[in-house]
Order: sequence, then C-alpha cells, then structure tokens
Amino acid sequence: MTSAARTAPGPDRDQAVRPAPAGGGRGRTALILGIVAGLLLVLGGVMTGLYVTTNGKLDKAERQVSQRDGTITANQQEIEKLKGDLKTVQERLADTEQDLTGTKNDRDEQARQKKVIANCLDKLTTAITAASRGDKAGFEAANKGLDKVCDEAENYL
Repeated sequence: MTSAARTAPGPDRDQAVRPAPAGGGRGRTALILGIVAGLLLVLGGVMTGLYVTTNGKLDKAERQVSQRDGTITANQQEIEKLKGDLKTVQERLADTEQDLTGTKNDRDEQARQKKVIANCLDKLTTAITAASRGDKAGFEAANKGLDKVCDEAENYL
C-alpha cells in the first residue's frame, strides 16, 4: 500500500478515526431532569392541594371556635342573670317565711287569748248559773280563781 492509500479517506477509515457522538450522555441527562421536574411538579400539586384542604379545615375550625366562644359568653351572662334572680327569689322567700312565722305566732297568741277569754266566760257563766239557782257552794267553786282568769282576759279585750 501506498502512502496515498493510507491517507485516502474510506468508509472504514472514517469510522475508526471519528470519535463516538457525545449526544448519548446528553439524552440521558435530559431524561433524568425531565423525570425530576415531573416529580417536582406532581409533588408541588399534591402539597398545594394539602395546603388548600388544611387551610379550609383551619378556617372552619376557627369559625366554630369563635361561634362556641360567643355561645359560652352568652351562657355565662345568662347564668349570672339567673344567679341574681335566684338570690332575689331566695331573699323574698326568706322574708315570706319570716312573715309567715310572725303570722303563725300571732295566730297562736290570738288562740291562747281566745282560750283565756272563753275560760273566763265559762267560769262567769257557771258562777251566774249557780247564783241564779241559789247554789252557794257551786257559786263559790265557780268564783274561785275567777278574778285571776278574768283579769288576764280583760287585758285582751
């Protein structure tokens, strides 16, 4: 072979001299970057969905807590009002019981006074009846203690 044949380009010689194309490494890198970008996009979507859902639940929970706080405050005010009403009713009840006790005591005293007056009248009637019949012993027996009982009865008339 001649030196011209060695340097002459040929089909076998071009392949042996040329280096392999570098595009095979770039394609694999682009594929990996595409997969990572797709995963990040999906992950971002999932995280956004979770954020929106959680934020909605949080807002709902805050509204419920606020509403319950309002209900609790209203209930506490109602309880305080009812405590005041109860205290007023208890005071009125105590006054009524005191009045009732006083009335009962007055009634008992009046019953005792009536009994004293009735006893005086009975003794006086018995003494007058005995005197009208001429029964001196019956008159004396009915007249015994008459002054004491009738003096007390006179205080009540």
